[in-house]
Amino acid sequence: MTAPSSASTARWPVYLVIGLFVLVTIIFLGALALTTESELVIPPTVVAALTADTYMDKVSVLLQNADASRGALLVEQHGCTACHREGAVNKIAPSYDGIAERAATRRPPLTAAAYIYESITNPLAFVVEGYNPSMPQNFSQQLSDQELGDIIAYLLTPTAH
Repeated sequence: MTAPSSASTARWPVYLVIGLFVLVTIIFLGALALTTESELVIPPTVVAALTADTYMDKVSVLLQNADASRGALLVEQHGCTACHREGAVNKIAPSYDGIAERAATRRPPLTAAAYIYESITNPLAFVVEGYNPSMPQNFSQQLSDQELGDIIAYLLTPTAH
């Protein structure tokens, strides 16, 4: 009887890692298949007594020094147009075309500015019919107050598209 070669004894860790990888993949896919869509959506942040007035208290401050031209650059820089311009055709997200007019009537009593603010900071608060909740939940956390104000100012302009 001969002793096992060093090449065959060196392979067992590789087989172990491959086996563990396959096992974890099967468990993950099984759990994913059993997960419902509602469990995949992160619940909106609960904000006590948030009204049109409390939104406007925040939005008014954001818009004080806002620059719509910087906002136009920011929506391009952050890739917003991928879903709100090109993706609107495929029903990924509502188009920017006419956003200021639609926003003014989308969620009474919210003003257009308050609605846009809510849509960016708490996108699950209201999902437009016919669209899935695809807006990143943490997008507003990536923005400074100045940038958020600039984007809102841009979206309120008639040329936002």
